[in-house]
Amino acid sequence: PENFNVAAHFLDGADGDRTALIGGDGRRTSYARLRGLANRVGHALRALGVRPQDRVLIAMSDGVEFVAAWYGAQKIGAVTAEVYSFLHAKEYRYYERYVAPRVVVADAGTLERLRAAGVRNLLVAGVPADALRAGEHHFDSLVAGQPDELDPAPTHRDAPAIWKFTTGSTGAPKACVLPARSPRLSFDWYARGVLDLRPDDVVLPVPKLFFGYSRDLAALFPFGVGAAGIIFPERSTVERVFDLIAAHRPTV
Repeated sequence: PENFNVAAHFLDGADGDRTALIGGDGRRTSYARLRGLANRVGHALRALGVRPQDRVLIAMSDGVEFVAAWYGAQKIGAVTAEVYSFLHAKEYRYYERYVAPRVVVADAGTLERLRAAGVRNLLVAGVPADALRAGEHHFDSLVAGQPDELDPAPTHRDAPAIWKFTTGSTGAPKACVLPARSPRLSFDWYARGVLDLRPDDVVLPVPKLFFGYSRDLAALFPFGVGAAGIIFPERSTVERVFDLIAAHRPTV
């Protein structure tokens, strides 16, 4: 087909009763709950002025809100870009100027450094509403009032959908722009063709979700078969990873 919406393909078709995400604390999020949250986030982003092909920058710790923000943006035809949650203010300033996002989705861990970078039009999770300033929007309040259902934007398969950043080893990081069809091809060729993911798999990626390969392994490839991904907000230390392996027995 000419049109392909990443969220509609990977999130909407899953069995709602199955587990989509397993938190580091063991909390499980079903596909139905994640789908509803992503749809509400999509409506909230639209309310903040995000339109198809606008860019949404995600600067959050790994968690359900991160995944919902990513899928919510994809659902409305926006272009997603993600950055590490432990960057300095000057680095956030670079990314904000480079990406020129319509909205930046942030949380308690990144808010102060984004403020120091002069970033505005923030959708902020994990911070009380009365602690926010002008140009900062309370995630829970704005999202909670939105509908649970959201029709996917008719995104063309060749339209830009994802910005993945290079490491910056040859200078400042640059964005590799991926079309909407790219995640589907990666799933078909790698997740199924190489990993052979099955519905009973549990996937633990070691890097954080801002790293595209990790996000795909936790919250894209498993979703294509109704499997589950493990997400955790802390840095990926050897000790933390082995604790997660012992607790959740990942298969991949």
